Amino acid sequence: MVLPAFCEHYHLTARESVILNEVLQGKDNQNIASSLQLALGTVKTHAHNILKKTGTATRQGLTQLFWKG
Repeated sequence: MVLPAFCEHYHLTARESVILNEVLQGKDNQNIASSLQLALGTVKTHAHNILKKTGTATRQGLTQLFWKG
């Protein structure tokens, strides 16, 4: 599944979409925060919301869900 369709399906915001893309590249919260010039807490909140909206408990589960399509 391509990223825009995945984000639309799970009702992710534009910012959550950007964070998801970084997560799918294997980046941790600190690296995401640095590359996007966001506070670490902001990234953690977005990552948590992505997991909640997709019904996954871990980044690994999220990545598997994404690639299953």
